[in-house]
Amino acid sequence: MRIFLLLILVGGWSLTFAQTPPSKATKRILILLDGSGSMIDPWQNTNKWEVAKKLVVKTIDSIQRTEPDVEIGLRVFGFQSPRAMQDCKDSKLVVPISKNSSVAVKNALQGITPQGYTPIAYSLFLAAGDFPTAEAANSIILITDGIENCEGDPCASAQVLRDKRITLKPFIIGVGIEEKDKQQFDCIGAFYDASNEKTFSNAMSIVISQALNITTTQINLLDAFGMPLEKNIEITLYDHATGEVRYNFVHTPDAKNQPDTLYLNPVGRYDITVHTTPPVRLTDVELNPGKHNIIGIDVPLGVLSLVEGASNTFNERQCVMRSNATGEIIYVQNFNTKMKYLSGVYDIEILTLPRIHYEDYELKGGIESKIEIPLSGNLTISTTDNILYSVFVMRGDKMEKVFDSQLNSTSETIQLLPGDYKIISRSNIKKVAASTKEFNLQIKSAKTTTLKI
Repeated sequence: MRIFLLLILVGGWSLTFAQTPPSKATKRILILLDGSGSMIDPWQNTNKWEVAKKLVVKTIDSIQRTEPDVEIGLRVFGFQSPRAMQDCKDSKLVVPISKNSSVAVKNALQGITPQGYTPIAYSLFLAAGDFPTAEAANSIILITDGIENCEGDPCASAQVLRDKRITLKPFIIGVGIEEKDKQQFDCIGAFYDASNEKTFSNAMSIVISQALNITTTQINLLDAFGMPLEKNIEITLYDHATGEVRYNFVHTPDAKNQPDTLYLNPVGRYDITVHTTPPVRLTDVELNPGKHNIIGIDVPLGVLSLVEGASNTFNERQCVMRSNATGEIIYVQNFNTKMKYLSGVYDIEILTLPRIHYEDYELKGGIESKIEIPLSGNLTISTTDNILYSVFVMRGDKMEKVFDSQLNSTSETIQLLPGDYKIISRSNIKKVAASTKEFNLQIKSAKTTTLKI
């Protein structure tokens, strides 16, 4: 069964700043029209070619009257060689892309008689080179009544154009297609079904408006309650195909506390990284051109407050946050600070002497969790000898080593959490076990304990 198909692709639009509206970007449209033999088959009291010609001329004339700066061209395939020749390279740029081209397109169409094959993939390949090299919003509208019959792969061609950021994902309008055949276009793009000339005309108006209208985007960072209230977080958009960074911006609300409107290039697909701690990633995101796109990303953040004693001043005491699943270090947070983390389960190590561990510590979105530790005390050890010594904390009747060092006729001070400790030392000159000494002592918060060995 032969079909009538319209396909639109948009490309070549490159923006430097996500927040800059591309209102002055040059807009170019290339009509890629099927002139193969089946286009003269009867349809709607005439034939497909006559309907296509009328709609193409009407559309171009309407666009260039209302938007005279839009540049339009025409490429036709399948009309130069008879069907018997099976010419799979029958494709010609009939009218180069330019302003005020509607009359030239109309005149060119009058001199064409459909007769040949349908090299869609080959024509898409050539069409990518029909646009001037200057930066612009480039669109390709492909109109055909049939599928590829030259062993090309239009799905692969469309994908390559998207991956190279030349064109958008196609829009497809199929005329008289049976339900069972519609799924064959899933690999190409969005499908529009036209059963007569009126619905075909309406569908064409829809895709033209999407090709010419500005695409806007809003990224909602959703909190633990599903509300788009998380803000002031850095976001990076990468090209899905190449991994190249396309945009960086800090997520910011407007005066109504709504996320800023972003003007992103709709060509290609994106991978989005929200730089929370740890980061959140959303992959293979495609924008709907000519529309306002809303992207919701779940980033439920909880707050961890670290406090040492009654102090609220910055100090050098630190806490290591690790992934509960992999053990990877997520962040190192200073005490007497607050930090937002993605809700989840973490392993926490506080770098005191001795270490404090919290395994499977759950941080919940929208809630502030607080870890408070006592102020450390000081232990000052001095000696007139050359000694080795170790510090053990008493865990009930068990000893846990927390520190070791050596001194040579000097002293040093270490900070220890409050508690009961045992100090074991030995002369580094009299290297015999009998010279071992041990001392029991108690460390108190904010107090200095002195031990002379």
